[in-house]
Amino acid sequence: MEQKSVLKYNILGCIVISIIGTFLHFSYGIFGNNIIFAPFSAINESVWEHVKIAIMPMFFWTIFEFCELMYRPKNLWTSLFIKIITIMTIIIVAYYCYTEILGMSVLAIDLFIFYIAIFTSQLLGYKVANSGVVSNSKEEVYKYIVIFIFLLFILFTFLPPKLDIFKDQIKETYGVFEFK
Repeated sequence: MEQKSVLKYNILGCIVISIIGTFLHFSYGIFGNNIIFAPFSAINESVWEHVKIAIMPMFFWTIFEFCELMYRPKNLWTSLFIKIITIMTIIIVAYYCYTEILGMSVLAIDLFIFYIAIFTSQLLGYKVANSGVVSNSKEEVYKYIVIFIFLLFILFTFLPPKLDIFKDQIKETYGVFEFK
């Protein structure tokens, strides 16, 4: 696939991921707190759940992009790993830095961080996907790491560790079952 087309799909990915991620913030409530939507939707106002709603649509968009659009670099899993780590790092670090400085959370800043994380991850993922071939053994390791991270997001929806990052900042509970 031509580089311009690949870049266009990455830009389109930023838009699609942002729209779906925004919808996932509300989808759990929209569908009556249906447990089927919990693994992919924000189930509370924790930092972790806000990372999840950026990563889940990015994960599925990347699979779509690489499979359906016939764009299959040999380093698909390495690119996906970089995207996940980028989103996690930007959202978590930026959130805790600015809230420590301001002493509170600000919705406009949270949204800005969310969209910047998506844009940056897509850009870095594009660069990694087009930077050359990663060895098959490294690619295999990244595949298992990505799958493990994906499964952790689902697991932590139901059984989150009692750490601040998993704590609903409004209800002061953890996970879909609202553990205290």
